[in-house]
Amino acid sequence: MTASATLDLRNAASGLTGGSSLRMAGAAVALGSLGVTITSVLYALSPPATVLPAQPFDQGLALAGAAMAAPTMLAAGTIGIFSDMVFAVGTLLLTLELARRGRGLAVAGWIAILLSIVVFIFVDAIVGYVLGPVAAMTDGAGAFVAFKRLFDALFLLGTAAFGAGAMLAMLADVQSAAPLASKPVALAGVSAGLLALLTAGACFAGFPLEQGVGISIGLGSAIFAALGLQIVLKPPGA
Repeated sequence: MTASATLDLRNAASGLTGGSSLRMAGAAVALGSLGVTITSVLYALSPPATVLPAQPFDQGLALAGAAMAAPTMLAAGTIGIFSDMVFAVGTLLLTLELARRGRGLAVAGWIAILLSIVVFIFVDAIVGYVLGPVAAMTDGAGAFVAFKRLFDALFLLGTAAFGAGAMLAMLADVQSAAPLASKPVALAGVSAGLLALLTAGACFAGFPLEQGVGISIGLGSAIFAALGLQIVLKPPGA
């Protein structure tokens, strides 16, 4: 076998492996993002003073909301943590495949998204398994405030990381000769990322834009579910 034939076989095998990895990544991104979208709906059905990084912080409203909506928060947290893990697997696979292709800017964006997902695992765990039980304790007000403050900071940090990552990843995709997403989906991802970054920054500065933070995550997860589906349905070699 000639050297050129051997090289062609290696390139073909690499393409097949890359295509398979990309489809697995897309499936995990789609499934995980769909779960995060469902989680966002459950957050929306819960008191915003409790499940969003509300500005300014109102201890009485947050405590009352946690006691009232504990079952919904438990459902949100449970679906959220498992969806986050699936989303994280897809994101990691996608990052590795893009790194193999030498797409540095997209890799940076997907790494930021992965960091955001890791942060949101803790956010969802706190909302589902900490805030409600602590609020129900007779002497738990102090602990509740501490966990709620931590929850708020992590929520905003995760939203900012998602926003920056989505903008980088989708802008790089728009400019790529072999994009993963259609242009409308990629541009929608850029818009959701910008909304996430701006509203998170505003909340860190004390402005009451927590509803925008929640909307940006819900909208962004729906867009990334569509992105994942497009990756799965992408023809091999396209």
